[in-house]
Amino acid sequence: MVGATGVYIALTTIFVYLGVLLSVAYFTLMERKSLSSFGIRLGPDKTSFLGFAQPITDGVKLFMKEFVVPANSASIVFLAIPSISLILCLLGWQVFPSFAISSWASNDVLFFLVVSSLNAHIAIMSGWSSNSKYASIGGVRGFAQVISYEICLSICLIVVVIISSSMSFFSIAESGWSVWWGFFWFPVVLLWLTVCLAEANRAPFDLVEAESELVSGFNTEYSAGGFALLFIAEYGMILLLCSVTVFSFFQNPDMLNVAGLCWAFSKVMLLVFFFVWSRSSLPRLRYDFLMMACWSSLLPFILGVYCLIFFVSKF
Repeated sequence: MVGATGVYIALTTIFVYLGVLLSVAYFTLMERKSLSSFGIRLGPDKTSFLGFAQPITDGVKLFMKEFVVPANSASIVFLAIPSISLILCLLGWQVFPSFAISSWASNDVLFFLVVSSLNAHIAIMSGWSSNSKYASIGGVRGFAQVISYEICLSICLIVVVIISSSMSFFSIAESGWSVWWGFFWFPVVLLWLTVCLAEANRAPFDLVEAESELVSGFNTEYSAGGFALLFIAEYGMILLLCSVTVFSFFQNPDMLNVAGLCWAFSKVMLLVFFFVWSRSSLPRLRYDFLMMACWSSLLPFILGVYCLIFFVSKF
C-alpha cells in the first residue's frame, strides 16, 4: 500500500512538472500572439501551423547555443542560479500537485509564502554573480521590490486565512468565504493583482528588467540554457500566482469533479491574459513611484483591512 502511494505521488508530481513546463512554453506563444494583435501585427506564424511549434524551436535553439560565463563573474554562483530558480518554481507548484498530496487541512499557504519569499534571492544573487553594472542594478532593484511587495502579498493571504479559517488553498476555495465578505472583496482583489504584477516583475512594474535602462536587468549576462531556465522559472511563477489567486479569492465549488476543475482553469486563463494585457496597455512606472506606491498606499490599505477584519472577528 505504501509503495503504491509512493508511486502515485511520484507520477503525479512528474505529471504536474511536465504540465508546468508545457504550459510555460505555450504561455509565451499566447503572449507573443496577444501582444502582436494589440499592436496590429501578425506575430509568430511561420513555424508549423500558425506558429504552434514556435516555443519548441525557440527552446531547442536556446539549449543548443553556447553558454558563456563572464570572465570576472563568481562562476559557481553564476552557474547555479538558473537551476535554483527553476527548482524554486517547481517547488512552488507542489502546492497544487493533487488532491491527495495537498490535503484539505495542510499548510499550503505557508509553504507558498516561504517559496515566493526565496525568489528575492534569485535576482540579487544573479546580479551580484554576473559582476556587471546593469545586472547589479537590476538585482538590487529586484531585491528591494520583491521584499517590499512580499509584505503586502503575505498580509493579503493572512486576511484570506482569517476569513476562511483554513491554511489550505483547496479548503479556502471550498469555504465560500467570499460570498459573505462582500464589501472588502473587490478592493483587496485589485490590490492583490497589483502586488502579483510587482512580485512577478511584470509591466508596469518590470523595473528589474527595464530594457530601456538596463538592457535586460539581472539576467543581462545570461545566455543559452541559463537564460532559458530563468525564463521558464519566471513564467512558471506567473502561472503559479494566477492559480493561487483563483484558489484564494474566487469561488471554486465542486473541485473534485471535471466541471469544477474546468471552471477553475478558465479563471486561471483569464488571469494569465490579464498579465499580458497589462504589459501591452500600461506604461512603466518610475522606480521611486513604484516603491512609494507600496509603502504609502498599498501597505496602509491592507493593514487597515487586516485590523478591521481582526476587530470584527473578535465580535
